[in-house]
Amino acid sequence: MVSAAPYIEVITPFVICVGTSLEDSTAIAQAIDRRAIVMIAPDSEAARKLLVGDTGIPDSPAGMEDLETRVIERGCLRVDLVSRQVTWGEVDIALSAREFDLLATLATEAGRVWTFEELMARIWKTRYLGDADPVVSAVKRLRRRLALVVDELRVVSVRGVGFRLVVPD
Repeated sequence: MVSAAPYIEVITPFVICVGTSLEDSTAIAQAIDRRAIVMIAPDSEAARKLLVGDTGIPDSPAGMEDLETRVIERGCLRVDLVSRQVTWGEVDIALSAREFDLLATLATEAGRVWTFEELMARIWKTRYLGDADPVVSAVKRLRRRLALVVDELRVVSVRGVGFRLVVPD
């Protein structure tokens, strides 16, 4: 008779930090000191996805869950969300990952003002706590990249609110 080794079930507790700042989440992780797994989620929907392992649809920069929306076209601007390529007419526009995410988000609803809060949540996956510097810096870099290729495409500041994309017809 073969005896099986005893089975010992080890349960590792975990903590989900939802909507907390990076500093608060870090403090929680340090306080727990490897006694639990710490997962950080920007909102309850992201926490739900972490828990159920919802990876069926890749997240797009703007958070669109529609599989039909793979390419955004606004005038001569074409943003391919799958290949992460941007073109203006026939000219390719090389962008960093953050610049691509920013442009793709703004292009989903060109002309609409995207608030700092919305941009921080969608692109940086964090809450806006009054510091617009990350958004402003990314917009500056995006404007520089776009200016190398096209003059007509503009990211316009709406003072104290956010930004909007202006695409000529």
